[in-house]
Amino acid sequence: MKKLFKALMRVLTPSQRGTNNDLLIWAKTEYNQDWRFAYQHMLDNNGQAPKRADVHIQNDNLQGWV
Repeated sequence: MKKLFKALMRVLTPSQRGTNNDLLIWAKTEYNQDWRFAYQHMLDNNGQAPKRADVHIQNDNLQGWV
């Protein structure tokens, strides 16, 4: 029974690599130039996307460095 449960869990739960790839695609699609910030934010916050205001604030802090 344990083996069956483990096999089902392996099939039904997404791999971490697949999830990270989905987050990367989402960040690049939705946040254009700010995709790096958005991707890192989602990795750090369990997949939760940053608010648009957070992305704008991040850009203001980077002016002069980029």
